[in-house]
Amino acid sequence: MDAFPFLIAKTALLILAAALIAEYVIRRRTLHREALENASNHQQLSEYSQELKTLKKNLVRKSEIAEAIPLIAKKMTERLTQDAFPAIAVRSAKDLFHARQVGFFAPVDDSHDFTLEVGVGFPPDWQGNIRIKSDEGILGMALEKKTVIARVDPLSSSGRRVSHQSLEHLKVTPDFVAPVFGVSGIMGALVIAGCPLPLEEERKYVSMLADLLSIALRNATLIDSGITKTWADHLTGVSNRLHFLQRFESEIRRAENYGQPLALFMFDIDEFKNINDSYGHSAGDQVIKKLAEIVRQNTRSSDLVGRYGGDEFMVLMTSSNKEQSQMYADNLREKIAGADIQIPGQLDPIHLTISGGLAVFPTNGLSTTELLHEADSALYEAKRMGRNKLVLAQSMGLDGTMIGGNRPKRELPAPPDRERESAGEADESSPKLFSNKG
Repeated sequence: MDAFPFLIAKTALLILAAALIAEYVIRRRTLHREALENASNHQQLSEYSQELKTLKKNLVRKSEIAEAIPLIAKKMTERLTQDAFPAIAVRSAKDLFHARQVGFFAPVDDSHDFTLEVGVGFPPDWQGNIRIKSDEGILGMALEKKTVIARVDPLSSSGRRVSHQSLEHLKVTPDFVAPVFGVSGIMGALVIAGCPLPLEEERKYVSMLADLLSIALRNATLIDSGITKTWADHLTGVSNRLHFLQRFESEIRRAENYGQPLALFMFDIDEFKNINDSYGHSAGDQVIKKLAEIVRQNTRSSDLVGRYGGDEFMVLMTSSNKEQSQMYADNLREKIAGADIQIPGQLDPIHLTISGGLAVFPTNGLSTTELLHEADSALYEAKRMGRNKLVLAQSMGLDGTMIGGNRPKRELPAPPDRERESAGEADESSPKLFSNKG
């Protein structure tokens, strides 16, 4: 009987030990879980802290950009001589991108070389003396592609030859090279090196600065030479074909750089030949002038109205997608159809209708030539469908083929940098150079 209490005590001790062990295991597991949660929370806090730092850094950068861009734009729109603007752009780029080196490289007369016209961070003896081949390295790539090229882009370092001098051969590693365009083509290139900021995020601002410089140089050229009127159509006052195509090229590049849509609306007057035959060519000119007036009154100032020739017009719509440009084109068609057109010597006004084709970048084409062809084909289809209509480029027919696809396309002008026309040649919009569509 004496052993029974001992067994009871032993059992109690075993139960107590097991309970203690179980509690210990549970506590260890709880502590381990809490440690993992704490580590995870610490990691999350670290990530949140890093994100907060990044957001703060981005906010500071955006505030800097928001303050700098209007000041740069204001400087670029001042009435200055042409040679003043590259220096403004170089100083602005140095401050805006915190760059170590910024230079404006311009073509050397009677050669294919470029030289430093103005710069900061380059050796003093480079200005006007150094010669860089225009088809070499990242500079050559930017000039060939006619767009901003960054050091991180594929093939940005291609095309180097030992026998040709390049920026890279001269120990300059550009972060960006941005072509600058004047009235007659490429006038130079902005070269930016030693930029400590993320290149992909800064590309759009480099492109914006190059665009501002291009516009400033074009305006200064027109003012200095006194040839502003040569860029307007003599009859209507809207842009003539050559100027329209040059602006078209510029807007294509801008749309590519900023990832924005762009639309081209091409249209002409339905049965315009009947007006000439019934009332004479002088009356036809009055009708064309009135039409141009209506188009300008119903078009945004940021868009460009041009006369392609005869009774055919074009409207370039910036930052406009398919829906927005279609709404504009339909509204314009209705405005024209509802307008009273007075012809001198006639008591009763006449009414016009137009037929048009609409092409949108990049859906219907990636170049001026492609978009002009697509808009022209759509215009032809609008005529075929009975006139007073708007047709979108590349609309599908009932048989699954592309509308207008079998139509032989007329010869359209080459892009302006390859076009050999000059301001002194015969006006391209003269009626004798274009046939009116019926």
